[in-house]
Amino acid sequence: MAFPPSQSTDPFDIASLFGLSTTTGNFVGANVPGVSGIKTRQSFLQNERPGVTTRNLIHWLVPEGPIVQMYVNPQNISYNHKKNITSQRTKGGYSLQYWGPELTTINIDGTTGTSGIEGINVLYDIYNNEQLAFDPYALYLTAKLNQEQQGTGLTDNSALSIGADFVGSLLGASESNLPRGVSQPPTLAQLAFTVEMYWSGEIYRGYFTDFTVKESADQLGLFNYSISFVCTQKRGFRSNYLAWHRSATSGPSFSNPNTGVPYSYGPLQQDFNTNPSPQQIVNDLLDSIF
Repeated sequence: MAFPPSQSTDPFDIASLFGLSTTTGNFVGANVPGVSGIKTRQSFLQNERPGVTTRNLIHWLVPEGPIVQMYVNPQNISYNHKKNITSQRTKGGYSLQYWGPELTTINIDGTTGTSGIEGINVLYDIYNNEQLAFDPYALYLTAKLNQEQQGTGLTDNSALSIGADFVGSLLGASESNLPRGVSQPPTLAQLAFTVEMYWSGEIYRGYFTDFTVKESADQLGLFNYSISFVCTQKRGFRSNYLAWHRSATSGPSFSNPNTGVPYSYGPLQQDFNTNPSPQQIVNDLLDSIF
């Protein structure tokens, strides 16, 4: 009988704080192979490893909110990587300056399928999460401020001054501007910049910049969307996931089933000449459930 995977050891795996990584591999960043001077990272992965039959769906972790599983995966995902290198022409030639990589941009587009407009509502709440998550803090701090004003009998000018300091504290200013007994709440920036996307062993942390919805009379009831996500941190490692995928580091492309490049996953082991016993059927059924 198959058992759930062990608890994630990734210190940045926020989902593990909720105990969710103990029941599914969607929230665990895959181990990143080591770096070698004579081999690529990919070459450290074993060929013909055990196959994985679990369907991977994108999950979003929003701060101060739930982990949201997408109803259906996007139709397209594009990863835009760019290095910031400037060149300036001089009399002696070109002067090059290397500024490192720019932030990766992930563009996601697809349809919500049969979930319709309600699927769009879920995606919009993910996109706009920092506003929704901050409402309880803002209401609580406003009530706390009103209590202090009524208790101390502040004048209108003093109230305006405290109100300005209070707004500044909401945007990330000093904790000393907050009402007494209130610790520093998360800022809108903190909530917006720490969204995480979990996808096939990789974890992307960042923030949203755009969310577009398209509704057309030609596709009544279907809603298309596009999302732009800027990645500030990436963890984990992605590997092949389909049965026909082959090793990328075991020689040039050669698809002969017997002597070609090894498959990433091993073949299925099944004897079609014998019928399984009733006990074997029960065991297979239990394995598929648990």
